[in-house]
Amino acid sequence: MTTKHQVRERTNYAVKLLLLGHSTSTVVGKVAEREGCSRRTARRITARAWKVVRDDVDKVGLENPEMASLLIHQLQTIAAQGLETNQLGSAVAATRELAALLGIGANNRRPKGGYYGR
Repeated sequence: MTTKHQVRERTNYAVKLLLLGHSTSTVVGKVAEREGCSRRTARRITARAWKVVRDDVDKVGLENPEMASLLIHQLQTIAAQGLETNQLGSAVAATRELAALLGIGANNRRPKGGYYGR
């Protein structure tokens, strides 16, 4: 069984890789290899890492232009690398995160109970 300390260590490692600009699929592979866990477990760790990154951005807010530009650049890089290496899942994931970060997209524009709720 994995301890809380190990979970935190694994998550911090995944966060570090994400912030260095690695794609989600690359992070999953590196976490699985380093920790000797299944890819499914590595995907859970990576999802937890994305949540940490998202929560940090929410705390800082997009009013901090340096942080916002860094994150936008990294997500664009991840999406581009995903397309170049034919890892469409990582490109889609990065694009979704970018849309959520910027508050754009169908889910962010439509009020709850909007058109489809009628």
